[in-house]
Amino acid sequence: MAEDNINPQDQKNAGDDSPVDPSTRDGQLGKRDGHVFTIPPHPDTTFDDEAFLTLLEGSISLTMEEKKRVIDAIPRLKIEQINELIKIFEEEKEKFSELEKEFSDDVDKLKKEREKEIQMGEIKAEEETEASSEEAEAAALRKKLMGE
Repeated sequence: MAEDNINPQDQKNAGDDSPVDPSTRDGQLGKRDGHVFTIPPHPDTTFDDEAFLTLLEGSISLTMEEKKRVIDAIPRLKIEQINELIKIFEEEKEKFSELEKEFSDDVDKLKKEREKEIQMGEIKAEEETEASSEEAEAAALRKKLMGE
């Protein structure tokens, strides 16, 4: 997998005591343990869902809302459109990798903003799941009380 390739810039320099963060990737947001998004069924197209998600979720330029819109559109897209998106994400990754060399502070700041968006989205999703679960429990309890 291309995203697993180690970039020489990610390697520690001799005599450099600073730790290398294994989750960092040049030109993209850091790797995550799982995925933020799930690709909906797309019976009319066949592509590498895992690679697509890695590129999409790693995108620095897109906001969470924009990434969500891409995910929602997948069932309606033709394979040519999917391939074009993959090409765009790969080009973005290369461009941001180049920008990181020259403007590392600015790119780092943008990466941190995007990572924060992801964290806030995960917290919101967790809260919604929790609220939904509590609501279901309450409904089951009401049903049980009414039925007895």
